[in-house]
Amino acid sequence: MEIRRKVTPGGLWRSLYPVLLYLSLQMAAGFLYMIVLAAYSVFSGVEPAGLYEYLMDRYAQGGTVAVVLLSALLSLPLFSWLYCRDMRQRKQCGWRDEWYPLTEWQLLWAAVGSAALALFGNGLVAFLPLEQWADSYEEVNDALYSGSVWLRMAAVGFFGPAVEELIMRGLLYQRLRGMMRPAAAMIWSALVFGIFHGNVIQGVYAFLVGLFFAWLMERTQRILAPMLGHMAANVFIVLLEDFRVLDIFYRSDVNFLGMMLISGVVFLCAAAALKER
Repeated sequence: MEIRRKVTPGGLWRSLYPVLLYLSLQMAAGFLYMIVLAAYSVFSGVEPAGLYEYLMDRYAQGGTVAVVLLSALLSLPLFSWLYCRDMRQRKQCGWRDEWYPLTEWQLLWAAVGSAALALFGNGLVAFLPLEQWADSYEEVNDALYSGSVWLRMAAVGFFGPAVEELIMRGLLYQRLRGMMRPAAAMIWSALVFGIFHGNVIQGVYAFLVGLFFAWLMERTQRILAPMLGHMAANVFIVLLEDFRVLDIFYRSDVNFLGMMLISGVVFLCAAAALKER
């Protein structure tokens, strides 16, 4: 029989504090980035009167992505240690790796399903009546898709997803899972993941994919599955954006409906394959 602790304020704090800690580290990384950028501008001969405009301009040209990468690199050792500590505690309580064998096919389907869901989710948020929140979303989207493609791949495609999965599924979901049923833990962790993204449009998308990532964690009991899925989803969307493929999908109703149908079917096939374990 599965034994769960009761939901307590202490248990909720233990589940949520890694998210708050990561937000604090992101703020610290942003502050550090601006200090370095200001120091560089002084040595570059920027006039004090134009310093603010210079900093804002440089920040808009890749600063957001740089801060995401810097905060991820600073955070990765800490949250990896916290996740490994939780895993050691679970094993001391009797949990065994062999109960949930992880195969290469599961990882492949996790990546394919996540990429398909990411495309479907992009179409869904474009279809929903969320225009009143579009300005904040466009600002964030423009910031994340500025600068070098290699910098974006490192930040948004690999290191960012790695840290977010350690926090959201490795720590938050697993700790909530110790106090409530899987479905409830999935919903609450996905809701926090959506709020974490800071605007309604990204929040709806993040809630949708967050449910799937939590389900991957539940099915495999390994952080590698949702982490790989998150990376695949982000890399796939970045490449579609860079090569203007999304513009083709949104060019006509026929293209849009075809995209939604194909991505939806691929996602359902991947979920069915993962469920057969």
